[in-house]
Amino acid sequence: MNEAHVLTIQAVPCFGGVTSRHAACSVAVWLAFALIPLAKAQVHVTPYRVGFLAQPASSEPAWIRRIEWNRENIGKLKALGFTVIQVDVAWTRPDDEILCLEDLVALTPAEQQEYPQLVPLRSRPGAESLAARQETIRQRIALAKEAGMRTLLLVGAPYNAHGRYGDNPPNCILDEKTSQRHVLMLERLAQMFPELDDLQVYTYDVDAWLCSEFGNCARCRGVPLHARLVGFVNTLASTWSRVAPGGRVWWEPWELSSGQSLRCMELLAPEGLGLVMHCNAAECMATMAVDRWVKNMGTVAHRRGIPVMVQYFLGGTSEETEPYFLAHPLVTLRGLRAIASLPGLLGIKEYYGLGPDRDDPNLRMTGIFFENPTVGETEALEQLAQPYGQAAGQMIQFWKLTSEGMELFPWETTWYIRQIGRSRVDHSLSAATLRGMDINTPTWRSSRHSTFLRIEPAYPPHPWMLEDVQLRCEAAAQRMGEALAVGLQLRQHLPAEFATSFAQILYDLGRLQRRALAYAYHLRETNIATCLRAAHQDDAAEQVQRLRQELLGVMTKDLGNVSADRLATLADPWPALAVNAGTWPDMEAAIAILQQDLPQFLDTYFADAPDQGSKGAFSATSR
Repeated sequence: MNEAHVLTIQAVPCFGGVTSRHAACSVAVWLAFALIPLAKAQVHVTPYRVGFLAQPASSEPAWIRRIEWNRENIGKLKALGFTVIQVDVAWTRPDDEILCLEDLVALTPAEQQEYPQLVPLRSRPGAESLAARQETIRQRIALAKEAGMRTLLLVGAPYNAHGRYGDNPPNCILDEKTSQRHVLMLERLAQMFPELDDLQVYTYDVDAWLCSEFGNCARCRGVPLHARLVGFVNTLASTWSRVAPGGRVWWEPWELSSGQSLRCMELLAPEGLGLVMHCNAAECMATMAVDRWVKNMGTVAHRRGIPVMVQYFLGGTSEETEPYFLAHPLVTLRGLRAIASLPGLLGIKEYYGLGPDRDDPNLRMTGIFFENPTVGETEALEQLAQPYGQAAGQMIQFWKLTSEGMELFPWETTWYIRQIGRSRVDHSLSAATLRGMDINTPTWRSSRHSTFLRIEPAYPPHPWMLEDVQLRCEAAAQRMGEALAVGLQLRQHLPAEFATSFAQILYDLGRLQRRALAYAYHLRETNIATCLRAAHQDDAAEQVQRLRQELLGVMTKDLGNVSADRLATLADPWPALAVNAGTWPDMEAAIAILQQDLPQFLDTYFADAPDQGSKGAFSATSR
């Protein structure tokens, strides 16, 4: 065990203690970790390990699966090595979860008159609802403190109802009243929740939004974002340090361009501030942890004495694969090891939400890493598989295949390939596209072009781009199919306590595979149809016959893929998660027309059409 690892184990109890805000040992430990020389930290220690209990729906105010906030679940997170609890969920307001300070803190009538909040809140109105939200946070803080863990509250500031007002939101950070209102709210927050340690603050997203220098705000026009935002963040950090001794504001530069965020890091005051980032510039992505932006930001923050925390998916549920529950623990371990290589790293944080109330191989792998950050893959897999008894060897094989399938899938195609469980296997029968995200924030207009193949829908994807995504979906689906075959064999040898959890993993893996196949089929059908039109126009009879037969074969497989998904849905032990429970008469009709009337087929199917979102936004190839 190396010296850095010894320090991790020794420091965690003091760092996460019940009196962490006021104890001198907490500040001393924090500084000690921040200043550990790189020579002693080949794998950087991470005493700040943040988890929270949730499986939220990303696109609606609901739960995919409700996780109870109780002693048992908090205790399980602590046993896995977590030292900090995020006490709110901060997604889409399931059960009126908070997203901003105003959801928790009410100023006095006199203060509200002098420092008005100009944007209506989107939380439930009324004093009773406000009190209920406050009590929820109070109870969660109490559970964390009872377990000896540090607490963190995630909010967006300034509140502007997300992008409702475009480039010119009412709560402008160059308006002194906006800053002063936040000072008052932080003072009130510290009084209301004296055992709340830290804040995580988004300045875009989580209902926060900022003016653009290219908009019409009289204060901000022509003033670069870094020249405006640094002062606001510094005010938040200095205020919280004053009212919550030992506390810290973790700033998340989400939606800023890489250049803007780097310039901010050069200008921010380090005192009382931490940097928290998604695991890459474009998103939190399981298979793409730590890109050049994260490395650059970590280097600058470390040089300036600002501690760093990275958000990642630490369990079997994620925004990418929502609503599925999956097991790809090697992906988790590889991402954690990449994150742990960053200089100045103090923390690793769950991004989506954890459910320790069922067996979760990804989450248990996170615990193995927390216990030993230098653990090798073979050793980690053997340790992870030990509870499965005689099925351990097959389980390791299963996890290797699922992890490879996850890594082969083209997650960087488009943001809309996320939440893949919301995609439709009965895709549209117009020409496949790759649906591009189009949001007016600095990073969507700049840096994220370096991660996603498709951002702006201003041009059609090239056939080679379609083929690229098709071939990688096929490769991923093949590995997933191999994993399913292994899983179906080993499930009868599992100890009884793992049966239900593994059944869900197998079921969801099958649904993921069928959606990867649906994308591959749609993309290939489109490219074959393009070639078939050209061959038909040129009267190339031999090519027409060959391409027609190939297209018929792909469409028949596509139809079978939907039938398989329908049959699985009918036998679904979790019907609340079922999707697409029906036949596909449109494809049956298209196959018949392809066989009987080629000109009509070419005029009707896999041709360009207006993008109507006919299968929902998260069916990434459908118009």
